[in-house]
Amino acid sequence: MTESEFWEALEQVFGPTLGHSLVQDLHISGLGGTPGEALARGIKPDEVWEALIVEVGAGEEARWIHRRPKKKHS
Repeated sequence: MTESEFWEALEQVFGPTLGHSLVQDLHISGLGGTPGEALARGIKPDEVWEALIVEVGAGEEARWIHRRPKKKHS
């Protein structure tokens, strides 16, 4: 997962407002801080995504959303 895929997945799963709030405000002990802090420290986006999904109990569908083919817009 790239960092841009992380942000796309975040907005798809949680929506922009809640997603960015989770990244900024949700302390995850396994990351030693918020997801945003973890990314800033250089922790890989896929590790941050995994920790976030587990923490909020988002499930398998959300976990792999960045691997699904993107829908074409007509």
